[in-house]
Amino acid sequence: MRHTEKTFQVLDALDREEISTQRQLADNSGISLGQVNYILKSLLDKGFVKISNFRHSQNKIGYIYFLTPKGIEEKSKLAVKFVLRKLKEYEFLRGMLTERLINIEKEGYKRVLFIGPLMVREFIENIIEEKGIGLVLTSHCEDTVSAGLLEKDTFDIALLFDEKPNAEKRVRRDLEIPEARVMNLL
Repeated sequence: MRHTEKTFQVLDALDREEISTQRQLADNSGISLGQVNYILKSLLDKGFVKISNFRHSQNKIGYIYFLTPKGIEEKSKLAVKFVLRKLKEYEFLRGMLTERLINIEKEGYKRVLFIGPLMVREFIENIIEEKGIGLVLTSHCEDTVSAGLLEKDTFDIALLFDEKPNAEKRVRRDLEIPEARVMNLL
C-alpha cells in the first residue's frame, strides 16, 4: 500500500468519525498505530489536520482531531488519484482476462465451469457477452470441493480463480480430468 493510500485512509477516517486518540484513528483507518503517528504528524505539519480541545466531562480535558478545509481538499485529491489508479488496474486486468478468454475459445473450448467468487464469475460473463466470445459458463462453484460433485462431461474446461496452493491439482484429481482442461486465472 502506498503512502498516499494510507494518508487517504487517515483523512477519510477523520472525516467520517469523531476521533480523539491515535489508537482510535488506527482502529478506524486500519493502519498501525506507528504509521498513524507518522502520517498524522505530517498532516498536522501541512495544515491538513488540527487538534482541538474539548471537554468529555467537568473534570477531563480531551482532544479531537479534525480536518481543515485544506485537509478536505487533500482528501478529495487523493480520492481522485486512488480511483483513477484502480480504474487503470481494472482495465489492465480486464484486458488480460479478455485475452485469456479469447485464447480459450481459439483452443476449441466452448463450455466453461467457473470455480471462484460470484463477483468474478459475473465479471467473466460480462466480458464474454460484450466481446462476443463464443464461450458459455455452464456451471459455477464457489470452491474446489463443490466442483468435485459435478459431472465432467458438462464442461470442456474448468476456469479456476483460487490462490490456494495446488488448487489446480485438487480440481484435476476431484473431477478426474487432464491438466489441459483446467486453467487457473490467478
